[in-house]
Amino acid sequence: MEDRTALLIGASGLIGSELLTLLLESDVYKRVTIFVRRKLPIEHEKLQQVVIDFNELEAYERYFYVDDVFSCLGTTMKKAKTKQRFIKVDYEYTMRAATLAEKCHVKSFLTVSAIGANPQSPFFYNRVKGETEEALQRLAIKSLHIFRPSLLLGDRQEFRLAEKTAEWVLCRVPFLFVGKWRKYKPIEAKKVALAMFYAATSCQKGIYIYESDQVTNIS
Repeated sequence: MEDRTALLIGASGLIGSELLTLLLESDVYKRVTIFVRRKLPIEHEKLQQVVIDFNELEAYERYFYVDDVFSCLGTTMKKAKTKQRFIKVDYEYTMRAATLAEKCHVKSFLTVSAIGANPQSPFFYNRVKGETEEALQRLAIKSLHIFRPSLLLGDRQEFRLAEKTAEWVLCRVPFLFVGKWRKYKPIEAKKVALAMFYAATSCQKGIYIYESDQVTNIS
């Protein structure tokens, strides 16, 4: 179990930053590599930061020879501005990373999707997430873990009015999230990161999809 190696993609995001802290503090991992567009203000003896061009992802294949690949990639329509750009980040980059992970025979690939992911969804966001999940499951990866968190709670680098408003409202009506609605309860990004960490170190083979309430239980 010890002396594992990890590649983390999306380390600057809400979940990714929490996960990076866990990986660096854990005795399980001896080396952690992160792909970034610009270096993060973090230094650690186990950390290797690689500044990359995500459009040239295949040029960095050598970094995929690790035990576990964690993908916390994701954007919003507000940031992406166009559907094509959203697809590039959430679908294309994720699939290209997973394909490289498959080629390099990683032990596990773990990725963040979203609640409501469905390739048949009438909603663009959920449809892209569902199509990504569907494509991932066609790959020959020994251990694939897909996490579908609900509204994420945590300190974001950028202010998102819609999400902050939803967070304020939903956190004041916890009695609504019972039974089949439990999976829609807002969840802390730290809990998602913990669940991803535990799933990777469980060494279970197969395909696993975790709804938000299951993520809470694991963490």
